[in-house]
Amino acid sequence: MRVSDVVRTALASAVTRIDANEPSLWSERDPEAVHQARVATRRLRSDLRMLHDYIDARVALHLRGELRWLGAELGAVRDLEVLRARLTLHAALLPDADADAARAAIHRFDANITAARADLLVAVRSSRYAQLHRALHDAAIKPPVTAAADAFAATALPAAVRPAWRGLRRAVADLPVVPSDAALHEVRIRAKRLRYASELAAPVVGRRARDLAAAAARVQDVLGEHQDAVVADAWLAKTAPECTPAEAYALGMLAELERGLALKARVALPAAWHTARARRLRDWL
Repeated sequence: MRVSDVVRTALASAVTRIDANEPSLWSERDPEAVHQARVATRRLRSDLRMLHDYIDARVALHLRGELRWLGAELGAVRDLEVLRARLTLHAALLPDADADAARAAIHRFDANITAARADLLVAVRSSRYAQLHRALHDAAIKPPVTAAADAFAATALPAAVRPAWRGLRRAVADLPVVPSDAALHEVRIRAKRLRYASELAAPVVGRRARDLAAAAARVQDVLGEHQDAVVADAWLAKTAPECTPAEAYALGMLAELERGLALKARVALPAAWHTARARRLRDWL
């Protein structure tokens, strides 16, 4: 397998995933479609970054920029829906009266989600989206590879994944004893990049790449839970002053729960990182 084959597969996979979920974006009904389309944009941006030495720089820069725009449009909807679902789930853990009060406050999400979905519909109906859609299909049909992409993938991909590993290792090494929420979020981003890069290499490298991807995913999941709890806590703190006393009290109970979950994620990080940094997982890099 040549690197050009890997580029072709990455582009085709992203285009297929976006196309499969596009009808549901127009219908404004399926939260999973928003999630899947967003994952496709994120993964392809990561793949383009990883394979930058093998793809025409002008085309890659354009696609990454436009995918960032589309991802932001999708994320505006997805983040609100995830936060509403999370808080609704946690509200069910409260005593009945407090749960009812919390759910009344959580209904504030409805108008914001409706507005975000309307904005997303405008985006997918726009000429900008149509041009991106065409550019992605053109790239998938005729990948804009450089001469270097004729290299054997088994030789080239480990070196292409290595920067993602180094970026994660450096981000973890830079963490202070008590890291900030922002610093932990940066580690999560780096872990996701390593996961995506390793998954792209896995069909060529095999089990070792899959194992590294799984370990990076565990770090990502732990810090994803931390980030979700932090975002939820911030929303609760912002919203409580706007609520009735009963609602504010219930939101305070949810805030305590979210802080506990954030702390639990912090405690779980060292073990997840200890597994991910094992030399046996990266001796192929």
